[in-house]
Amino acid sequence: MSNLARDLRYAFRGLARSPLFTGVALLSIALGIGANTAIFTLVDQVLLRQLPVTDPDQLVLFNGPRNHYGNNSGGNMLSFPMYEDFRDNFVDQGNMPALPRVSQTVPNPAPTPKIFSGMFARRPVPMNVGVNGQTERVSGELVSGTYFQVLGVRAALGRVIMPDDDKTRADGYVAVLSYDYWRNRFGGDPGVVGQKLTIDNYSFTIVGVSQAGFDGLDIGSVPSVRVPVMLKAQMTPNWDDVDNRRSRWVNVFGRLKPGVTRDQALAAIQPFFHGLLEQEVQMPFFSNTTAYTRDQFLKGAVSLLPAAQGRSPIRQQLADPLKLLFYIVGGVLLIACANVASLLIARASARQKEIAVRLALGASRGRIVGQLLVESVMLAAVGGLLGLAVASWTTRVLLGFLPATGTPHVISGSIDYRILVFNFALSLLTGLLFGLVPALRSTRPGLAPTLKDQVGAVGGGSGGVRLRKALVIAQVTVSVLLLIGAGLFIRSLRNLRLLDLGLKTENLIAFNVSPTLSGYTPVRTKQFDKQLLDRVTSLPGVTSMAFAQIGLLEGNEWDSSMSVEGYEHKPGENMNPFCNAVSPGYFKTMGIPLLAGRDFDDRDVRYEAPSPDNNAPPPYKVAIVNESYAKQYFGGRSPIGRHIGFGLNPGTKTPIEIIGVVRDAKYTGVRDDIPRQVFFAFMENDFAGGAVMYVRIARQPDAAFGSIRQVMRQLDSNIPMYNVRTLESQADQSLLNERLIATLSTAFGLLATLLAVIGLHGVMAYTVARRTREIGVRMALGAVAGDVVWLVMREVLVLVGSGLTLGLAGAWALSRLVGSQLYGVTANDPATIAGAAGILAAIALLAGYVPALRATRVNPVLALRYE
Repeated sequence: MSNLARDLRYAFRGLARSPLFTGVALLSIALGIGANTAIFTLVDQVLLRQLPVTDPDQLVLFNGPRNHYGNNSGGNMLSFPMYEDFRDNFVDQGNMPALPRVSQTVPNPAPTPKIFSGMFARRPVPMNVGVNGQTERVSGELVSGTYFQVLGVRAALGRVIMPDDDKTRADGYVAVLSYDYWRNRFGGDPGVVGQKLTIDNYSFTIVGVSQAGFDGLDIGSVPSVRVPVMLKAQMTPNWDDVDNRRSRWVNVFGRLKPGVTRDQALAAIQPFFHGLLEQEVQMPFFSNTTAYTRDQFLKGAVSLLPAAQGRSPIRQQLADPLKLLFYIVGGVLLIACANVASLLIARASARQKEIAVRLALGASRGRIVGQLLVESVMLAAVGGLLGLAVASWTTRVLLGFLPATGTPHVISGSIDYRILVFNFALSLLTGLLFGLVPALRSTRPGLAPTLKDQVGAVGGGSGGVRLRKALVIAQVTVSVLLLIGAGLFIRSLRNLRLLDLGLKTENLIAFNVSPTLSGYTPVRTKQFDKQLLDRVTSLPGVTSMAFAQIGLLEGNEWDSSMSVEGYEHKPGENMNPFCNAVSPGYFKTMGIPLLAGRDFDDRDVRYEAPSPDNNAPPPYKVAIVNESYAKQYFGGRSPIGRHIGFGLNPGTKTPIEIIGVVRDAKYTGVRDDIPRQVFFAFMENDFAGGAVMYVRIARQPDAAFGSIRQVMRQLDSNIPMYNVRTLESQADQSLLNERLIATLSTAFGLLATLLAVIGLHGVMAYTVARRTREIGVRMALGAVAGDVVWLVMREVLVLVGSGLTLGLAGAWALSRLVGSQLYGVTANDPATIAGAAGILAAIALLAGYVPALRATRVNPVLALRYE
């Protein structure tokens, strides 16, 4: 321990005596470690971190089959009756209380093993929450009574939702607040339990606050309020489906009993699941289906996904970009290590006599190596601390790329113990990595030549020079790889931004309203939407306004099986176009040209309540299709006047008349292909709900937001206006992955190039210094300045050329890694590769030319005396 303390003091004094060396080394280390720590912060929170619940490794997520007969609303969904089937047959009831059912049990006489200790269902839903007369839009969650029990999440105050709350339609309306929402919205008032609040125009009693630190199962958003799943009809007006086997809308999680593996559980539930399918095809709603549809349905299989990290679309969206960026910052760190190692080799050259004297006086090689490693590890440790500041700033920049959903993210830039451990381990490894080889080389001198002051005996010998040159070649190799990647990602992003979306995004703003969550009936909802449209359209600077059921470029979709009059579809053919319900003037507002027929107008408006008998009219009478749909099903013939209908069963009616054709336009995202689309008249729908409002203005978008909010307050202050954005920002947000990769790969590529150039300049300056006597002799014998420049630049060309050659070979080998992230450009694009290589070569040659130019100023007389 005393030796360590002495070595630390010695290292500190040595580094303090060389401020330039110490500053450059610390800067290189801080940038390399800081970049890696920042990316690891997101990798940890997005890809690695588990849920803060009891034994998260025991959790699994049920994933339903792709082949289903009915509707599906989201990823990894099952119907609620199917959840009850699994719960009642596979959960050990010794650990769970007997729970009621809301749907008819499908008989299954075969005994089933009790492989789960618990199971729950949940679904995220938006909520309009009113507190003290003020209504706000929050993220909510419908949960079964076993949700908190299975997760092992307790109440910080009051109680959580319990199995007794799982009643056929919930006798009492109860709600549990999240801990953060309780602190932020209610000021942490312990008297909140028992208070009333309004959710979607229903009165609820707050029964508790969930424990601190539990933010839910999706890292993309944090539910502020949780209510029993049996209240779905109240929380999703016009859409109940709790007892509908054909509707898949809940995520089902199970907790495996100790000792049961996922494979064992899957082997047990698969036969049971197939039994359910075989019994379902005997039910009346399958009576009109084709044999092909039934066969495909029976081929369905359920799967169990690991759920220790919950589920999140953001995790799936960011997984590949974060892995790629982790590789990139790893390359930056390697370059930084090579730079510091090169500096240490040069420093060892300056200390060669000191080390030789210590060895001659009897110091062991291991003792000196240890002392030199203490110095390098100290450098890395201080650089790592500085890297935390770099990481904190970089992480805040990274968080700016995440989608703005209007709800809080679990992802944060805070530095916790996991990040500190990573930073410490990386600093230690880095210190050993760049310090070990120079330390070993510097302790193998030729004592006699060194003590006689003959240059080149220790670290500055030919072996040290070769090592530094090898490090420069490695730096150039990694730098050109990163620059090529940055160039490809920039071009890919540019291609996407110049892509014709089929609509005009400039001066177009969007926001959402959901009157149905404030107690409005479908008829009143349509009336409210029409009033809002009339009021906003009359505002100064507003040129047009319209609304739609599905927002564009948001990743959302509505697709449905549809039959086409006179078209015989093949078995297995995709007959599911993407759909939307829009108001009159929608296509004009969005800048989508009408190519044939007419737009929706007042003839396509229905305000009457639906008839309670079976003679009610169809939900839609008319439709407009896009070019792709018309071409697919009608070829060169006009689709105007033709008919379509929902469903694919034989004899399906086609009562919906096609009245127009519009130009193709993007739907889910900028990068996605344009699908076949069918548009319906929003004002015909008897079950109209929330809508996305689009307003085109003749001025800057920000100026209109305040005026529109004022109109909303005048119409109904209890209906919140949320998710306010411009369509240009929405299109930009659709390119999250591409922007993240292009921006950061460019920044890290330039950083890597800067570090590589510094390394190259240092090596060549050191080489020129070592060859001062040789250069003086050459000049004394008549060499001119050009000869001296070429002498140095020849080495520079060899180093840069070797690095570029290896880098280009590496780029070809790694082309598959980046190919999936590109759009409109190949991973082996010659122009991008040539541009990146040319830029790096030019900068590197310039960095090498400076020492070469300095060599021409050597005084031959002084050079001949140089030692």
